[in-house]
Amino acid sequence: MRSNVSLTIKPKDACRWDLVSLGEVMLRFDPGDYRIWTTRHFEVSEGGGEYNVARGLKKCFGLETAIVTSFAKIQWDYSFKT
Repeated sequence: MRSNVSLTIKPKDACRWDLVSLGEVMLRFDPGDYRIWTTRHFEVSEGGGEYNVARGLKKCFGLETAIVTSFAKIQWDYSFKT
């Protein structure tokens, strides 16, 4: 069954971004050579599928990219502290 749906794409000069990525940005907190409960600092790195695509297109091809995400409301559990 065929549908008669037309798609109109704006010209590049009418758009602010070449790509808008919708999704999560993951943060990795690395304690290095220390244990999590004794470290005083973490190395933080970002990632996630949607983020990686947007960043890759920006870094490799110079495209204008954006990421739309949200922050979760988290109740932190500090029970691991001594």
